[in-house]
Amino acid sequence: MTDMLTHTSEHDALPTVDNRIRLAVREVRETAFRALYAAGVSSGEAGAAADTVTAMQLHARTGIDTLLDTLDRLESTNSPAGVTLSRNSAADVVDHSARSGLLSGPLAVDLALVRSRPVLLSGIDDHEAADWYALRAASRSGATLWLVALDDDGCQTNATVVTAAGDMHRDVAVTTAFECGAATDRGTLVWTAPFAADASRPVHTADERETRYRHAVSYGVFVDTAKWSRAYALGRRFLVPEANHD
Repeated sequence: MTDMLTHTSEHDALPTVDNRIRLAVREVRETAFRALYAAGVSSGEAGAAADTVTAMQLHARTGIDTLLDTLDRLESTNSPAGVTLSRNSAADVVDHSARSGLLSGPLAVDLALVRSRPVLLSGIDDHEAADWYALRAASRSGATLWLVALDDDGCQTNATVVTAAGDMHRDVAVTTAFECGAATDRGTLVWTAPFAADASRPVHTADERETRYRHAVSYGVFVDTAKWSRAYALGRRFLVPEANHD
C-alpha cells in the first residue's frame, strides 16, 4: 500500500488504466478525512463522511466525485459549516449550511433511528451519500430505513430502502402514508418503516459488497487520476509544518 506521506514520489509507479490510478482503500479514506477536516469539518463528521466516501467509491465509483462536490460547497459558503435543527408539523428538520448529504446525512439518519417521526434533510434531494451512510447504520441497528426525495410541492417520489440484512433497494414505491406538502420544504425524508423483502431486487447486497471490499483490499481501487490529484492536494492542507524553534 502507498504511504500517504510519500504519495507524491510513488505516484508515477502506481498502475494507471484509462486515466485512472489504482489506490489502496486506506488511501481513499485517509485523503477524504484529511481534505474534509482541513476544510473546517469537525473530526467526527469528517470521519463518518470519509467512511461514506470510501463505500461510495468501492461500490458505486462516485465517492471522490461526492467528496469534491462537498468541498466545493464548503468553499463557496461564507460561514463555517454548521447545522440547524428545527421541527414542523410533519418532520424534524436538519439544515446544514453546506447543503451536502455527505455531511448532514449521518445526522438525519441517526435522528430517524431514535425518533418516531420522519427527519427532513432540508434542500437536499440528491440523497445518494445519505443512502450509503444509512446502509451501514441499518445493518448495525437492525432497522429498515426509507429515504425519499420530495419535489418542489413536497410530494414523494420513489424511495431508496436499506435493510438490516445489508441490502439496498432503489426506486421503491412509497407505501408509508405522508401528506403531500406537509414537510413544507424540498429535500429528502428519512424514516424507519417495514419493508417487504421480495418487493424488489436489491441493487447492492451484503455478500456482494463484502466480495468487492475483499477484492479492493487485495488489489486496490481505481480512481480518476485528475480527480484524485485534486482531492489529494486538498487533503495535504491537513499536514501543517511544525514551527521552527531556536
